[in-house]
Amino acid sequence: MILAAAAFVARTITVDGVPHKYQVWVPATYVEDSRPRLSGQRRAAVPHKWPAILFLHGSGERGSDGLKQTTVGLGRALSDGAVDAQAIVIFPQCPDGERWVGAPRKIAIATLDQSEREFSIDKNRVALTGMSMGGAGAWILAAEYPKRWSALAPVCAYVHRPPQLADADNPTTESYDQFAKRLPRIPIWIFHGSDDPVVPVTESREMARALGPRAAYTEFAHTGHNAWDPAYTQTHLVQWLVDQKRKRKPSGR
Repeated sequence: MILAAAAFVARTITVDGVPHKYQVWVPATYVEDSRPRLSGQRRAAVPHKWPAILFLHGSGERGSDGLKQTTVGLGRALSDGAVDAQAIVIFPQCPDGERWVGAPRKIAIATLDQSEREFSIDKNRVALTGMSMGGAGAWILAAEYPKRWSALAPVCAYVHRPPQLADADNPTTESYDQFAKRLPRIPIWIFHGSDDPVVPVTESREMARALGPRAAYTEFAHTGHNAWDPAYTQTHLVQWLVDQKRKRKPSGR
């Protein structure tokens, strides 16, 4: 199937008996693998494998409507036409009152698993990004599922709970250097606004320091908490995420 235009498609995943709505952005040029339905029909050629991006939204988009997570950050950049991601982009939604660094991590991974079954996705080209609360979740998912990702891009993220977010889960009690050692050796690009009043810019500066040459760091001058709009629309971040490919270790005896 060739879509007439790029679009979000609504999906539902059941995790621990509870249904959760999510969205998948499908490019207009995506060709779905159509299996033969009639006996004796020639099998279709092996479909093109597409890169994918898992996007984790911030605290303001929590809920159960399955839509709010597409209205900011990468979702808005896609729907506004500010970027043209030739990739399958997956948008899970964190339930009200919860955070990605807690139990909803299971929801995020489940949506990725289901998308990989439904769409023709190259499992060596699955990138991870998130903003604010979602950026914290991206750090944690990268550390806990190190073999899933081809690239990582946390935006205005934190690895230690900011003082302004007293009700938030603390992603880790490890030092920046200890946490950095748990991250996979994949391309990492960190973004933050210099004047962020919600998540201290030191969270990203310290992770960039701890990772050293393993990570790139972009800091937007005179920018508050909203570092996601310039990150996704004013840099080549989205194309960079699409271009990365996880290297397979050579097999040996």
